[in-house]
Amino acid sequence: MKTTVACLSLLALLFVLPIFFAHRRAAAQTAAGLPVLASLELTGPYVYQNLAIFAVHDHDTSHHQEILTLEEGLARKVVTIEEVGNVNQLVASNQGKTSVYLQSGDIVKGGRQDRVLQHDTLLSPGSRKVPLAVFCVESGRWHGRGSEPSGQFAASSKTIVTKRQKLAVKVAGKQGDVWDSVAAAQADLGGKVGHSVRAHESSTSLQLSLEDKQVTGTVDEYVHNLEKALPKDNDVVGYAVAVNGNVEAVDVFASPNLFGKMKGKLLKASATEALAAKTDQPSPTPTAEAVRALITDAESGTARAEKETLRTKVTRKETKNNVVFETNDPFVPRKAVHKSYMAK
Repeated sequence: MKTTVACLSLLALLFVLPIFFAHRRAAAQTAAGLPVLASLELTGPYVYQNLAIFAVHDHDTSHHQEILTLEEGLARKVVTIEEVGNVNQLVASNQGKTSVYLQSGDIVKGGRQDRVLQHDTLLSPGSRKVPLAVFCVESGRWHGRGSEPSGQFAASSKTIVTKRQKLAVKVAGKQGDVWDSVAAAQADLGGKVGHSVRAHESSTSLQLSLEDKQVTGTVDEYVHNLEKALPKDNDVVGYAVAVNGNVEAVDVFASPNLFGKMKGKLLKASATEALAAKTDQPSPTPTAEAVRALITDAESGTARAEKETLRTKVTRKETKNNVVFETNDPFVPRKAVHKSYMAK
């Protein structure tokens, strides 16, 4: 009888263990982000010329956090970004009562040189002089420009645009690579619009080049045509971008509200990248499978800490071909504030 019971117990154990470890593997994969699109849906592509967009839908829209963008915070004068005498560092303060989201790649205009933010950052209400790692997207100037204050930055309406710029700022993290990427973008854009986009006020400023009237006019055409096609659903939390048929990036945010605030800036940046990279050859149509392949590969990399403060935890996973940066708010842990995927 004891032998029979023992055998039955062993059989039960052999039956249960595979299920237990399968659940453990599934939990580990979810924690690692492998099935990151399991609850998400892709629609598209929505195409204009050589730019294709896939909308990312999240049917779980219960997450909501009231948050301002850097552009909003500066416009409302509740956020200040200040010089500290260091080329690669600024400080940010939030005098408002709402958290503020600063996105990696955001350009701040003014100060002693235009800068770009290296990392995503969340500013708590009342926070003061939070350090920001930055790179110059302008060279040779170390004084006020025109009527702009030299000690502060008044606006952030643009973000870096090309794949080369994004890799220089976010992945390589080298000032020389950033300057080279700015010069390359200026040359590419100038070649597409038929005149130099280097501004008289500062020939090295990426910000001023992006304000060139012919560049902005062409970019607005891209945005206008894509906006007509993009879904107006209230569950869109991000998008994937393909230029010349190649999937280059995917951005997913915690909520439709935050993505809605960032969408205009991101779309203009993608349109600018498409303009700079435009060729005479027709672009192949990208597939949703290519988007998922980029995400799955990037998520298979080993996670390592990129930045950690009271309100911001940025982790990075990287493979030979792709990279993802995940930004979390320890105070609101249920969903990542932002996941930024890039092809290398």
